[in-house]
Amino acid sequence: MRKIFLVSLLVGFMVFGAVAQTSFGIKGGLTLGRMSNDEMTGVDEKFKMGFAGGGMMIMPLNEQMHIQAEAMYVMKGEKWDVDGIGEITVNVNVIEIPVMLRFMASKYMAVYGGPSFNYIMSAETELDGETDDIKDDLVDMSFGLSLGAQYMMDKIVFDARYDLGLTSIVDDGSGAPVEEDQGRLSTIYVTVGYLF
Repeated sequence: MRKIFLVSLLVGFMVFGAVAQTSFGIKGGLTLGRMSNDEMTGVDEKFKMGFAGGGMMIMPLNEQMHIQAEAMYVMKGEKWDVDGIGEITVNVNVIEIPVMLRFMASKYMAVYGGPSFNYIMSAETELDGETDDIKDDLVDMSFGLSLGAQYMMDKIVFDARYDLGLTSIVDDGSGAPVEEDQGRLSTIYVTVGYLF
C-alpha cells in the first residue's frame, strides 16, 4: 500500500511537471542526524553524519511562489556513546519525499517549508564492526516537517535544511508508531544541486 502511495506521488509530480514550466535537477550533500529518545542513563547521544542524494522538481505557481518536490535517498540515525560498552551507531536509510512551498525572498534567495514522507528502506545498529538488523522493529513510513533556505547561482542551488521528525519510527507491535516521544528522526542537511 505504501509503495503504491509513493509511486502515485511520483507520477503526480510528473503530470504536474508536464503542464507547467517546471525545472528538474539533481542534488546531494551531507546530513547530521539525531533521534529523540527517552532519558537514557549512561548514554551520550551524538550526531551521526550521513549522505543525501536524489532528484528535485521545482514548479512555479507565480513569480515568487513555487512547489518544490524531491525524491531523496537519505542516511539518517544517531550515535550513542554508552558507558562500559562503547559507541553504538544507529543507521536508518530512507527514501524521503518532501513536498514544499517555496518563496523567492529575492532574485537569489528562497525559503521553503512543507511535509516530508519517509519510507524506511533499511535499519541496523553497529557496535565494534558487528551489525544487527532492526528493520522489523520499525514502522515502514514516518512523517516530518522540512524547513530550509536556498541560495541560487544561475543553475546551481546551495541548500540548508532542517527536517523535524513528527512521528516515531518505532513499531508499537501493530504496525503503527509508538505514541511516546522516542524514535523521531530529525536531520540537518547541507546540499548542492544543479537544475537542468
